[in-house]
Amino acid sequence: MDYKEYKNKIIQNMPDFNYHGMWKGSIKKHILGNPKTQIEKVDIINKYSILPNVMPVDSETLHLHTHAHHLNSSQIMCYNFFRPIIGEYDKSIKMYQNSELLSLLIERLIKKPISTNNSHDCYCNFEYIESSKENTNFDFYFKSTNTEVFFEIKYSEQYFSRKSSSKKASEQYEKVYRPMINNAKDMLNIEAINEYNFNNKYYQLFRNAIRANRNRYILFVCPKAHNFLIKQFNDFSDNFLSKDGKERIMLITWEKIIEVAKTLNIRTEYFEKRYLEFL
Repeated sequence: MDYKEYKNKIIQNMPDFNYHGMWKGSIKKHILGNPKTQIEKVDIINKYSILPNVMPVDSETLHLHTHAHHLNSSQIMCYNFFRPIIGEYDKSIKMYQNSELLSLLIERLIKKPISTNNSHDCYCNFEYIESSKENTNFDFYFKSTNTEVFFEIKYSEQYFSRKSSSKKASEQYEKVYRPMINNAKDMLNIEAINEYNFNNKYYQLFRNAIRANRNRYILFVCPKAHNFLIKQFNDFSDNFLSKDGKERIMLITWEKIIEVAKTLNIRTEYFEKRYLEFL
């Protein structure tokens, strides 16, 4: 299906809680009110967006996006899936504890054994920002003793951001991204990369992918019905990823994750009903 049909199907199948909000001057049933503060937003999300088997959002541990109170929020979609299968929040390191279930799930997704020998070096988090000069934000992050996995989650967004919004995009490319590209040279076809296609065509895909190495995986996630996103990623992969890169920088559909989750007896029925079964 084309993108307009895809998004309309999502919006039309979001539950109607009769607590409608405004979007560009119109009332929309998939937008939950018009919260003015973070606390108001958290209260609305916990009442209407969090699935029955998921712990409520804590505003002190999860920074909410501007549109997190929309029922089609990919941030809350990510939270609804991963929160039930991870441990408690550790305030001392500001991370969630890993769980054996999460490790097994990721191990099967990336098809690589994951070591969890040192529990102090194993954790995960939402809205993870790696220490770097450009502060790329990842929807979900997993770390074990020998493996890191970065997740970029999409649901109803039209595309992976194509263009840098920086006012100094050229300077940032030279000073920040080019060294990171060189560090990921085993993962990328460096000869094919230039500033134009980095900053103007595949910005988000590049910005995430350049973190990959032999122990670091970048997983882009969307529903299998989102043909536009899948084509965008496949074009990027065909043109810019090396053979090793294609094993560590991947697009995985939500349906594939659900399939693997079921082999581990992870409950997905609420998640599927809310987000996927009508696509």
